Amino acid sequence: MGAIDAFVRTFSLMVEAKKLYIPALIFSLLLAPVAAYLLPSEPSFEITPNQTTSGDVIIEQYGGDVEGEIIDFLVQLGKALAILIAISAVLGSIVQYAITKGALLHESGEEYGIGELLLDGLKHLPGVIAIELIFMAVAIALASVALIPAVLGVLFLPWGAVLILIGVLLLLAILAITTSMTAIAIPLYADKGRIGAAFSAFGMVFGNVLSSIAFGVLLWVGVIGVSMIAGSVGFAVDLVFPEGIASYASELLQAPFNALMMEFLTVGGVAFYRELQKMEELKKVDEELLGLA
Repeated sequence: MGAIDAFVRTFSLMVEAKKLYIPALIFSLLLAPVAAYLLPSEPSFEITPNQTTSGDVIIEQYGGDVEGEIIDFLVQLGKALAILIAISAVLGSIVQYAITKGALLHESGEEYGIGELLLDGLKHLPGVIAIELIFMAVAIALASVALIPAVLGVLFLPWGAVLILIGVLLLLAILAITTSMTAIAIPLYADKGRIGAAFSAFGMVFGNVLSSIAFGVLLWVGVIGVSMIAGSVGFAVDLVFPEGIASYASELLQAPFNALMMEFLTVGGVAFYRELQKMEELKKVDEELLGLA
C-alpha cells in the first residue's frame, strides 16, 4: 500500500503546489533550443550516380558512402549528447533541488518563493551532483550483478534459459529498487541538510523492498505515459514543419511535457520519502508494543 499511497500523493502534491512546475518548465524551455541546435539530423543515405565509360558504352553506377555517413552521424550524436548531458546535469540539479525543497516546505505548511528555491538549488549544486554520480555508480554495479545469472544462462543453453529468465526478472527488480532509491536521495539531502543523509536511502529502500519495487515500476509507468504523449507531439511537428524549423518547434512543444515529467519524478521522490518515513515510524511503534507485551 505504501507505493500506491505515495503514487497517489504525488499527483495531489503536484496539484496543490502548482508553482513547482515553473522551475521545471524554465529548465525545459532553456534546454529545448540547445538540444535542437546540437542534435544532428538523421543521415539521408543519399545515393548518387557515378558515370564511367567503356568504349562507346556509358556505365552508370549508383552508390554512396553509407558506412561513412553512419559513423559521422554517430560521432556528431555522441558529441552533442555529451554537451547536453553536461548542461542538463548542472541546470537539472539546480531545478531538482529547488522542486524537492519546495515540495518539502509545502508539506510542512511553510511559504516559499521560486527565486529563493532556485538560489538554494544553486547553493547545493555540488552536493546534488555528487549524490547523483554516486547513486548512478551504485545502480550500474547492482545491475551488473543482477545480469550474472543471465550471462551464465547464455553460456549453458538450452537449459540455461531458466537462468536467463531469473536474470531478467532480477535485473528488473534491481532497476525498480534503484529507481526508488535514487528518487528519495535528494529529498533526504534537502530535508536533513547533509550529503551523508542521502545514504540513508539504502536502508530505507532495502528495508521496504516490495514497496520500493512497486513504486519504481509506477514511476516507469508515469514516465512512459508522458513520453508517449511528448513523442506523438514531436512526430506530428516533424510532419508539419519544414526541416530547418521542425527540430526547434518539436523541442519547444515537447518542453512542457518534459517539464511535467521532471516535476513528476522529483515530487514523486518526496512523496515516497515521506511514505517510507511513516512506514518506519509504524514499525517502531509495533516493536515497542511487542516489547511491552
